[in-house]
Amino acid sequence: MSETISNSVSIASVVVEIINTLCSNLFSSIDSNIFPLLDELVFIDKNIFSTGDKMNKLLSTSPTSGVLLLANCLFTAFVIYYAARLVIANLTATQIESPSKFFMRAFLAGIAMNYSLPICKFLISATNLISSFFCELGKNVFGKNISFETLISLLNDSVSVSYDVFSLDGVLSGMLSISSFALIISFAFRYILVEVLMLLSPFAILCLSTNSTEGFFKSWFKCLLSLLILQVVISVMLLIPYALIRENNNSLFNKILLVGSITALLKSNQFVKEFMGRSRNWN
Repeated sequence: MSETISNSVSIASVVVEIINTLCSNLFSSIDSNIFPLLDELVFIDKNIFSTGDKMNKLLSTSPTSGVLLLANCLFTAFVIYYAARLVIANLTATQIESPSKFFMRAFLAGIAMNYSLPICKFLISATNLISSFFCELGKNVFGKNISFETLISLLNDSVSVSYDVFSLDGVLSGMLSISSFALIISFAFRYILVEVLMLLSPFAILCLSTNSTEGFFKSWFKCLLSLLILQVVISVMLLIPYALIRENNNSLFNKILLVGSITALLKSNQFVKEFMGRSRNWN
């Protein structure tokens, strides 16, 4: 009887050890691959304009190629459409936007449209410069690079070598790894949205040429600005875990802190949207 119980306990111990080994390898692989990739997706810089030959052709600054070619064709269509409306308005004695006002707005919008990609590049570089300032500030204060990769390495340094998936520390490690998947998908979607808005930038700026279409530009600009400001918010939010980890080196505390930080980062996009919406209401 006692021998049977002893065998059962040994089998259970082997099973638990195998599970712990598998989970430890899985979570270690996630930490070493996901978090460095997060740094590339979150902190967008001018390298977003160098994503391949096909994308470079679409984002060409030449007015006779890429999206600018289509935008210039649409600009011509806008002018022809207004000219037709002006002729009809003179025949029917109806009022439309004055020719001087339209052609002035169209002229300025046409120039800005052909420089839409440099304008987007300036906005992205300016945002990256602000976020880099906070990261450098944190580096000077804490003596560590402010990034997801460094943050997870600080956490792993304080965690014991033995891993137990059935302990609270193991549960928090699993939550952290699962949350990191959601986080990387969220910021990969943001990265794609920024590229899409860059492709739409010539058409959005062209919409400033008339009163009836300028609403599209406002929506485009608000969306792009909120996505870029999110990068600055994240660089500030990353400073908090570094400060708290430095004050308390307890591994369980660090793990709970990092899980909370990942949850806050998942909610950061919603926070920026609410902030932008309320700022608009105040105006």
